[in-house]
Amino acid sequence: MAGLQALDGFLSARWRHRVAAHVLLRRRDGAVLLIRTPDGWSLPGGAVRADESPRETVGAGLRRLALEATVGRLLAQDFRRADGGGSENLLYDGGSWATDADGFTADGGTLTARFMGPDGLGEWLGSDQAALAAAGLSALELGSVAELEDGREATPASAPGNIVPPRALMPSLPETSPVLSAR
Repeated sequence: MAGLQALDGFLSARWRHRVAAHVLLRRRDGAVLLIRTPDGWSLPGGAVRADESPRETVGAGLRRLALEATVGRLLAQDFRRADGGGSENLLYDGGSWATDADGFTADGGTLTARFMGPDGLGEWLGSDQAALAAAGLSALELGSVAELEDGREATPASAPGNIVPPRALMPSLPETSPVLSAR
């Protein structure tokens, strides 16, 4: 029995992976919510603790911002290699928020949040989260889940069921749309 415990201890020490879960919360115009951390700007969420699920981590991050958004489906997953382990980064859909605010403070003024346009996310986020956010936005449009390794697409394009449509799923409506609510 002692031998099995030693083996279990060795394996758990050897294969450590940090898990982080984030949420992609958008404004109606497509801008993405970011929060300021001591390390810079980040998607809302954080490291998953041993006593919680990734969804619980994301929900706690949203509650800290005083938001009661429903955490939706998994949009993207990125495995990052590192010496002695790696990190697993998950991105969930937080839906869109009906607001015109560009930013706000929360958690007693200790958290700053602001919306950034999707084209400029690479300037505000680190390369890890910028790749995850871009993959998540693409997965939203295509109705898929993005699988990344070290920030690059990992699923072969020729894999069964992984054929990307040549255009966005919703084409633009003509200016003279007969549907009044479409414009």
